[in-house]
Amino acid sequence: MGILLSPKWHNPPINKNTNSCKKHNQMNIPNGMKLRHLEAFLAVSQNGNISAAARARNVSQPALSKTITELEALLGTTLFDRAGRRAILTPAGEGFRAHALAAVQSLEAGVRNLSGRSAADLVKVGVLPTVAGGFFPSVALALAQNRPEVRIGIITGPNRYLIEMLRGGKIDLMVGRMPSARDMPGLAFEYLYDESILLVARAGHPALSLRSREALSAFPLILPNPGAIIRDSVDRYLSAMGLSGVVPAFETVALPVALALLEQSDMLWFISRGVVERELRAGTLASLPLKSDYMAGAVGLTRKFTFGENSPADLLARLLHRQAEEDPTN
Repeated sequence: MGILLSPKWHNPPINKNTNSCKKHNQMNIPNGMKLRHLEAFLAVSQNGNISAAARARNVSQPALSKTITELEALLGTTLFDRAGRRAILTPAGEGFRAHALAAVQSLEAGVRNLSGRSAADLVKVGVLPTVAGGFFPSVALALAQNRPEVRIGIITGPNRYLIEMLRGGKIDLMVGRMPSARDMPGLAFEYLYDESILLVARAGHPALSLRSREALSAFPLILPNPGAIIRDSVDRYLSAMGLSGVVPAFETVALPVALALLEQSDMLWFISRGVVERELRAGTLASLPLKSDYMAGAVGLTRKFTFGENSPADLLARLLHRQAEEDPTN
C-alpha cells in the first residue's frame, strides 16, 4: 500500500498567500515510501535483528534487509547500526520509530473502524495472574454495570506472551506487573499500586513458627518460573539470605498446581500476593514474614497507544485507576 502525496500545483493563482498554501498542503513524505517499509522497520526495531524480524513477518531475510535499505535510502539516513547479528537503532532511527509507530497505529485504527472488524463495544485485556484473582474481576464487573453493551475479552498468560499480544494489537491493554526495561520501548506503563511478594505455606505448616531463613533451609521450595517478572526479586532475596544455590522442588506461578502441591506437602511458595489473596483470606494458606523492602513491585496497566475518549478501553483504564485508589486488594 502506497502513501499518497499531495498533487503538484499547476498554474497557481498569483497572490501573497501562494507560498503559504504550498507549505500547508505539501507533505514531506518521500515518493515511493510504502506501508511495507514502515512495517519492516518497526519489526526490526522490535526484534533487534533482521533474522528474527523476518521470521515474525514471514518473509525472507534478504527481502526484509532490502526493504530496510530502501527505506534508509528514501529517508537519506541510517536507521540501524549493525553489530554482528544485532540491529541497533541509531539516534535518527529512535526518533523516526515513534512517528512510524503512531502512523501505523492510526492507520490500523482507521481501517478497523471502516471494516467493523473490531467492534466499538469490545475491549480486549491481557491479565497477569497477579491481578486475575482479586483486583481485576471487580473492575470488570464495574465496567459491565456502567456499560452493559460492552463485551470484555480476557486473556491470561505470562508477561512476555501478553506483551507480544499487546504489540501485535491483539489486546488493547495489559494489567499486571511493570514490564522490564527491555520490553518497554513503544509502550506506556501507568502505575496503579504496589504489591508484595510473599512466601506462603498451607495453614498449620511447621515453618510458620520459624524465622524465614530457617524455614527456607528446612523445607522444599516452589519458585516462580525463570523469566517471570518476580523471579529476579526472589533470586536476590535468596542470595541475600545466603541461599543462592538452593534448588527448587518446582517452578510455577500457576495457582491450581501450586495450591495442590502446598496442600499435600510441606513445600513453601514464593508468589505475588494478588495470586493467593483469596486463599489467605479464607485461611487455607498463610504467609511467613520476610522483612524485606524490595520484595514488592509496581502493578499497573500497560498500553501501546492512547484510547479514544469514552471508549470501552478508556473507561476500563479509568476504572482501574479508581479501584487502585479505593482498594487495590479487592
